[in-house]
Amino acid sequence: MGAKINVSIVVIAIYSLYYGYMSSARWSVIKRRSLRANRAKESGDLETLRNSSPEEQFAVLVVGGRFVNPFPEYREQGIFEFIVWKIVEVIRWNPRAGVPRNKELIAELLPLYRPDFEVLFDTDSIIGTGGSDLKTASNPDLLPSGNASPIGLTSSVTSAVYYSSDTGSSTNIQLDSSTLADSWTPISQRYVMSARIPAESHDAHSLSDTSSNTTSSGPHSPIGDDTATRTIIPTVIPPRDERLTVTWIGQSCIFIQCHGINFLTDPLFCSRIINSYIGPKRLRPSPCQLEHLPRIDFVLVSHDHPDHLEDDTIRKIGNSAMWIVPMGLRRYLARKAIYRVAELKWWDKIPLPGKEREGWEIACTPSMHWSGRHLYDSNRTLWCSFLILHNTRPVIFHAGDTGYSAELFKGISQVYGTGCEVALVPCGAYSPRWHLQPQHVDPAECVQIMIDLGAKRLVGVHWATFILSDEHYLEPKQKLEQEAVAAGLQDAVWAAEFGRTIVVPYRSADEAGSGSDDDAAFRLPDARVSGVRRLQALEGRHTLIW
Repeated sequence: MGAKINVSIVVIAIYSLYYGYMSSARWSVIKRRSLRANRAKESGDLETLRNSSPEEQFAVLVVGGRFVNPFPEYREQGIFEFIVWKIVEVIRWNPRAGVPRNKELIAELLPLYRPDFEVLFDTDSIIGTGGSDLKTASNPDLLPSGNASPIGLTSSVTSAVYYSSDTGSSTNIQLDSSTLADSWTPISQRYVMSARIPAESHDAHSLSDTSSNTTSSGPHSPIGDDTATRTIIPTVIPPRDERLTVTWIGQSCIFIQCHGINFLTDPLFCSRIINSYIGPKRLRPSPCQLEHLPRIDFVLVSHDHPDHLEDDTIRKIGNSAMWIVPMGLRRYLARKAIYRVAELKWWDKIPLPGKEREGWEIACTPSMHWSGRHLYDSNRTLWCSFLILHNTRPVIFHAGDTGYSAELFKGISQVYGTGCEVALVPCGAYSPRWHLQPQHVDPAECVQIMIDLGAKRLVGVHWATFILSDEHYLEPKQKLEQEAVAAGLQDAVWAAEFGRTIVVPYRSADEAGSGSDDDAAFRLPDARVSGVRRLQALEGRHTLIW
């Protein structure tokens, strides 16, 4: 017994020494870089400023063979803190995050929307300048099936005609009405968008009772107006080369289209994080599966945590898409026979291959987080955020997972410019703050990141998918909306909803030329968000035009 105690003491002592070394070495580099940056600002010398740029101050940092965060706001969290947090989780008496046992109530408060497959596959009759009647659009209750591209829909609710790019032939596919379609919220039940809830209107920990706070159109009130119902304005969807689309699958998994280029971020479609039997379970099922989406061109992986990188999806995508990942992840993908990989470190930038993608680039940008799929491999691989650039201008920012650093996101906008069309930033999994503040932003910090980036629109993601933290499962959405109102950004901030497709009109500065009045509504010269259009819902559709 005494020998076991002695061994334990030795192990704890060795770990404590290692932990102390890692912390002191990290802080030494941070102080040296900060001192250099402050001296550069004081001197005003251009060469000195160039050498102390954000790329220098927040360059990748490795200590003791592991990646570490070069941000002063980050606090090293050792295994002892992790164990304490897990013990607190086990001994708690109250249900975590206030999730009700009533699944119907969860479904009502967290609706599952059908992605707009007609827009995503570019087969919609209301796309383009023709502006045909919305009633002639493809049947909104159909679910695309298989790795194919739809070219038309039959009049039957249960069948569709698809063109297979692999065989070059058309196939009539019978759709099973008992599948995902049964989980989607019917269009007739939800036309209006999420409410901007005043801070005093609800207790953050009694949100499961909000089913009584409903309007005649359903439990959601319009954005920016807490009392009146917004008019739903029929709008013609811009053609593929003049729009961006964002469809939230859950957590940080988002299907993005930029001028017909298909991106998937942090792929995750499974019902549980670890495997089919153990691990946190989704509150709501995935609104669609990978097979239902158009062919993926590029996969952006921010880090290797299991809730951001799913093994089953890796297998399904395989080498049909290019994987863009931070340092260290190439080896993990290689073990799964994935070889189409671009591995980047912070501040690296690569052009997208293909003549039709000329001008499009991916920049790997820093984030404040950590990595690891097991207890023994923490920080062996890098973590990051991404910027999708077009003609050197920022278009989409994908934050992945991150804590807040006052200078980090200002530095990203300093390097790549402001005016990002859409920032996809996590707004959940932030409580308790004593433990999660260094790695996950809260809604207030989420909005601040948008401001620091000079982004025009913010979509809050990474909430209500799994229960991984202590805040009420509906609190991130509520607080994000409150923070947006407080900042005067209520028309530019949106808490993502499962499966709902958002369409953003977008033309590059070169394509837009001098621009029309309509164009100026979403291409602001000062890269501020004050003139961004309010969200509009398409009549008879869940799709939003922003």
